[in-house]
Amino acid sequence: MRMNPKVQKGAFILLIILLAIFVPLAGVSMFFRFTGPTESSSKENVNKEFYFDNKLWFYQNDGTLLGTYECKTTNCGYATNTLTDEEYGIHSPSTSEDTPISLINNRYAILTDSTTSTEAFVYDIVNGTSYQQAAYLSAKDYGIGISGNLLIVENANHQYGVIRLSNMIEPVLTLEYNFIGLKDQKDEEGKILADYFIVSNDNGWRLMDQNGAVLTSTLKDAIVDYTGTYLITRNENNYYHVVDYNNNSILPDDFANLSFTDKYLNCFTISGEFYVYDIANQEIVSSTYSVDENDEVLTTVDPNNNVVISINNTIVETIKS
Repeated sequence: MRMNPKVQKGAFILLIILLAIFVPLAGVSMFFRFTGPTESSSKENVNKEFYFDNKLWFYQNDGTLLGTYECKTTNCGYATNTLTDEEYGIHSPSTSEDTPISLINNRYAILTDSTTSTEAFVYDIVNGTSYQQAAYLSAKDYGIGISGNLLIVENANHQYGVIRLSNMIEPVLTLEYNFIGLKDQKDEEGKILADYFIVSNDNGWRLMDQNGAVLTSTLKDAIVDYTGTYLITRNENNYYHVVDYNNNSILPDDFANLSFTDKYLNCFTISGEFYVYDIANQEIVSSTYSVDENDEVLTTVDPNNNVVISINNTIVETIKS
């Protein structure tokens, strides 16, 4: 049976109209299906909290997010400093062991994430890489950071070394020492200078630089302070001495304490006296003061390079440069 041409034409027009209506609707339906809201896999850290949604969040000072770390345990966060310098009398920065280890180079965080230990490991925030298989028994940056992006670490065998965290993790001093420490001397950024390291092994104590060069003789007594020429040591009886880099004695006496200020030596005698000694000229350059263990004795360098002596917050003498 043949369809009437007029009817055929009308049906065709009706089909065109229906397609014009339903095809766009189908497109709209598909659009909303593929672009409509979906459930987020994680929450937004609106307040920029460090620990949030079972993650650690690392931000720059301007609030820019550097990256995150997914915690595996509830004991998850920055590792804290483990400090033993004071046991040897070393004049290191005064820092609490609860002080977290600083973010290094805006890239590396030193973390702990274990319910059974406080081992520290390096986490590369930029690449999202955890070096937990190479975890350290302890680490320290004295709470303010070490210049050159350095970190002093201790392995499971209680051997100390130094690593640099820059574009990669690289060894500076190998993990083979019984102790490594730094004196309290800061650079312009307020970080600890790392020109010389105080190190000890089974043979004794010495100074080393970042290239691994040994700068001094090996000493039996612990090195507690140093300049570019002289060392202060403390023996097993807690008496202090001053020697040169070849372990030649500068002053033969035992002292209750010794420290350096500029080119001078601050001397605390066993009999309870204090004076300032000029090593180069081999002479006492200050008055001698009677002090006890409760007195706060401070020597500082003023803008004119004079050494100012204060006792219990009172200036008692100025040594002209």
